[in-house]
Amino acid sequence: MFHVTLHVMSDFAHTSHFHECDENCVHLETHRDQSSQEHSETYHHSGPISKTLSYIRSKMDTALSTSALYPTREEVRQWETCFDSLLNHKFGCTLFRQFLTKEFSDENVDFWSECEEFKKMKEGKKSIQKGMDIYNLYVAEQSRKEVNLDSDTRAATKAALENGCRADTFTLAQSRIEQLMAKDSYRRFLKDRLYLDLVEAFDREAKETKETKEK
Repeated sequence: MFHVTLHVMSDFAHTSHFHECDENCVHLETHRDQSSQEHSETYHHSGPISKTLSYIRSKMDTALSTSALYPTREEVRQWETCFDSLLNHKFGCTLFRQFLTKEFSDENVDFWSECEEFKKMKEGKKSIQKGMDIYNLYVAEQSRKEVNLDSDTRAATKAALENGCRADTFTLAQSRIEQLMAKDSYRRFLKDRLYLDLVEAFDREAKETKETKEK
């Protein structure tokens, strides 16, 4: 039996949480004990899953490939109909980011993730500095990792930042980028081998398991 050890990803260290999706999306929430996130989680897979995991990890950046929570078949299938589920799963978001890297648009999911972390910060000097950093890196015109925002959203975000850096400062901009990814790159991701190989591997494993039980 193939033995794989996966570690909790430092880049997406918050607890996996599936936010509310539309009526066609299954509502799931995964609660993990805080202490368990600090230790490696071990998964046992054989056959197509282990081979696909090796393939996916070989395609991912080294820094990311050694530290993600491996999804279940149900979670992987949910990503096909609920973009929010993909973004809020550590492995899913990492896989999606790798796809965006190939398309030279990984700044979008990076901005989205930074906004998620920012919303969790307590208001104060640190959050103000973090807000300025996010704005200067992603929102300001000609910034190093500028995301594709319309002028009204960019202006509204700047005004919100200047009027007091609150948890909802980037809500509008984050929503715009999430909508952009959902309508564009997400649909291409679902047709990419990074995702399809994962789905097919789980399907093969399920089929083999069923055939074994019927013998």
